[in-house]
This record gives sequence, C-alpha cells and structure tokens, in this order.
Amino acid sequence: MAAACSPQVYPLYMDVRQPSTSGLKLAGKNISIVYMDGASPADSLFDRQAASALARSLEEDYLDGREEIGIFRTARADSVSLELMHSLVMETEGDVVFVLSSELGEPQMETNMQVHNAKSADSAYVCPAVIPVKTQLYVYDSMGQDKVHKFRGSASMRPRVFNSGMLTQEGLKTLALRSLEGEAENVGGRISKPFLSVWNTESFSFYYYDGFGSEQWISGLANVATGHPAAAVDNWAPLLKSGSALSRACACYNIAMAFFLLEDYTLAERWLDQADKLEDVPLASGLRKRIAARLEK
Repeated sequence: MAAACSPQVYPLYMDVRQPSTSGLKLAGKNISIVYMDGASPADSLFDRQAASALARSLEEDYLDGREEIGIFRTARADSVSLELMHSLVMETEGDVVFVLSSELGEPQMETNMQVHNAKSADSAYVCPAVIPVKTQLYVYDSMGQDKVHKFRGSASMRPRVFNSGMLTQEGLKTLALRSLEGEAENVGGRISKPFLSVWNTESFSFYYYDGFGSEQWISGLANVATGHPAAAVDNWAPLLKSGSALSRACACYNIAMAFFLLEDYTLAERWLDQADKLEDVPLASGLRKRIAARLEK
C-alpha cells in the first residue's frame, strides 16, 4: 500500500538535438536564405539553385521536411555588414538569415568525345569540363550574438556537357555554365552540413503513480517516448487538480521536464518553482542543473 501511494521513477533514453557543429542553434527559429546577384547570370543561377538545396537540407532536419524556409534575392555586395543583416532580418522576417554568394571560374574544357549509340543529334558528343567555384556564406542569428558569422569554401565541379559536336570552345563553355544544376545542388548540400543538428542520447527521469491517475501518468510517458512532449503536458495537467501535494509536485516536475525537451527553459523553471511550492521533489535539483547548463551554451 505504501508503494502504491508513493511516486515511482521511470527513466527514458532519448536522442536530443544539440547545436550544430557551426555552434549555431537553429531549432525552433525562422530561417531565411538570401542569395546575391552574381557577377554574371550564371553565378546568380548557380546561387539560386544552391540556396534551394540548402533550404531543403535545413527543412528536412529542423522542419520535418515542411517547405517553410523563404528564399530571397539581394544586390551584390563585396562584404556583408551587420547593418545589411539587420535590414535582411526585417525584410525576410527570419530569425536566422543565410546570405550566399558564389563566383564561378573560367570553365576548362577537355576533349569533346563522340557518344556511341547517341539518342539524339544534340547529344552525339560529350565534353567533360572542370569549373572552379568559390563560395562565401554569411549567417546572422538575430536571437544570438550580434555578429555576422562567415564561412568560405571552394570546389571544382566536373559537369559533362552533351552537345552536337558543332560548337566552338566558347559555345561549350557557355553550355557548361548552364548545366550546373546538379552541381549546384551538391554544393548546397555540402554547405548545409555544418548547420545540421548533432544528436546525443541522454537519460531523462519522470515520475509516475501506479494507482492515482495511472492512465494519465502512463499516457504522458508514452507521448514523451514517441517524441510528443507537448501532448504529455496535456496528459499531466489534469493531475494538478487533485491528489496529494506530492503527486501534484511530481506532475509539475514532469511538465517542467517536458518543457525542457521542448527547449522552453523559462517555462521549465516556472514549473519547477510550482513543484517546490508544493513539496520537495528529489529529481528537481538535477533538472535545474541541466537547465543552467543549456542556458550557458
């Protein structure tokens, strides 16, 4: 009987999102991507395609694939200042703004070779090309430090240019620059990698009761375990209206842990305060330390 009236501790092991290797925290923030007008139409087209690929990677990671990241265009500039980023935050309504600017080098064409069993006259020949690209990426998080983060990279793209065999070298170069969509998508995907989430497995402890309101306690645990901490809050909220001071304090603690998982540390601390007013809950001090550690990062 004593055990039935006492709270039990249930540990859960879950993968938790950490800041990306870039150090930026993007979870829960509105993201906008801006590409600059290039020195040539080919540069602009390349950046637009790379920006689309970057957006898709970030959407898959942070938004469950929902197409919610806006892509915008701005005038070319030699550098990106804080003033420009402040302006882009206002224009795009993004909490985090990425600005992408690339410069394509002169295509180096190799031997134009005949294609056996070509399906059309326009693809009777194929000419491998090497095109260098230098990319600059600027990132500003309006909810973080008031600074512009700068990232630079370079790569050599190797498109294969199918043609009729009648083009001049200049014509082949023009066609090579127009055939970079797949290469631009690859560059956009590589650009995204430092900004994708890092996941760590961590242990989280919750309270539950075998007797009083056991169905609601267990339903909340099930929702947390399946990645729905907000739904768990709805399960545990009715438990605050009845039961002993200890059981209500345990429900407050569980709700605080749910908000911790939702990365709303302010509400997590408020629910811990509510628990403290009701009863001394042993697990509460550990959660407070975890919240403090997250806020320091």
